[in-house]
Amino acid sequence: MQSKYDDQIPSCEDLMQQPYSPFADGAFLTRKTTQVVWKMRHDGSRELTLPTTCRLKRYTAHEAGKCLQDKNLLFIGDSLTRYQYMSLTYFFEHKKWPMRFQNGRQNSPCLHIDEYGNESCSKTKEPSVCAEGDWKGWPEYIQALGGANDGGIYHGRMEAQYVRSPDVMANTLQYVASEVDGRIKATFVEEVGWNGDEEWKGWNFSGCAYNGTCRYTQEKYDENMRKYEQNEFDWSYSNITSAFSEGTDFHSQYSDTNYVFYNRGLWGKIPIAKANLMLVALNALTGGDENQSNRCFFRSTTGSERSRDNNIEKIEYGEVRKIAYATGCEYFDIAHITDEFSRMFFRHPKPPRSRLSNEYSSIFWDAVHYVPWVYEELNNLMLNMLCNSQK
Repeated sequence: MQSKYDDQIPSCEDLMQQPYSPFADGAFLTRKTTQVVWKMRHDGSRELTLPTTCRLKRYTAHEAGKCLQDKNLLFIGDSLTRYQYMSLTYFFEHKKWPMRFQNGRQNSPCLHIDEYGNESCSKTKEPSVCAEGDWKGWPEYIQALGGANDGGIYHGRMEAQYVRSPDVMANTLQYVASEVDGRIKATFVEEVGWNGDEEWKGWNFSGCAYNGTCRYTQEKYDENMRKYEQNEFDWSYSNITSAFSEGTDFHSQYSDTNYVFYNRGLWGKIPIAKANLMLVALNALTGGDENQSNRCFFRSTTGSERSRDNNIEKIEYGEVRKIAYATGCEYFDIAHITDEFSRMFFRHPKPPRSRLSNEYSSIFWDAVHYVPWVYEELNNLMLNMLCNSQK
């Protein structure tokens, strides 16, 4: 989907690979001064472009695997971060992105047809990892991620130490690619809770993802629920900043991390003191000044009506961004990238004669979560930031 202007600007990859390039870190890709245009596609999805800056590279799974071979990625945050993580790990495992749209219509015809005449929706027998509503319920969804009875979606290469509970705890997921696919390790650690100072506890990984033997059966899920109810955990801390402090057993589990992304904006504004503690810890986790090739990021909160109404960006961009750079980390500003989507209104139930609801539902599947194609675009942008400077 090129325009007549595409050949008049350099590729982002070329910009970042020039000798002594001031653009090598890719920070300019999400800077507020970088113009963002979401080019519309036939099926209702959009392509992220930076029309006055550079042409983003569309990474294949092979290219991404080569770039991230033997690298360990850590994503810490809320469900917004989780779905981006699910999209990326699905890409690693299946060599393609999830279908652009979830099924969500209970066997109704797919209403999204791409430029080649193909349906862009997930199938009933292949529900989307990026849309909880495609599944019969949370246990079925999380068990399928963690291996179910037969290896599940990730062929036994994702371990889920995860249950759905009314109280706060740290749910975790870990994916490890096969040796053929570069042994990429990607871990997700969930933070939930409005106070920002909730108890932090959970279970260790067994390592089953390394050899594709993970199985998260109903029996194992029930056993984890029993352990949860009886307060039987492998680790427990007063809050997340305590867990990630240097010297803790939890911190040491992730000491081999190459790239880490942190966000919790779905749960409100992050306290400044907490942001400082976390980013100091994540800089140390990735090796600090002694390891310049590793990177830590604060990932700003994606745009939605809720994030706009709560003025999340003001504190993240105004205060947390400064802290990120002062502590040796960086600021991955996808709030800027998705600002256009924060201008759309969510109404439930839909008001009569609401034609705008059709456009809204092509971007969001609820008040804050995007349909799968948005995470594809954000992940491809992230790959441009991490990989473009490598030759």
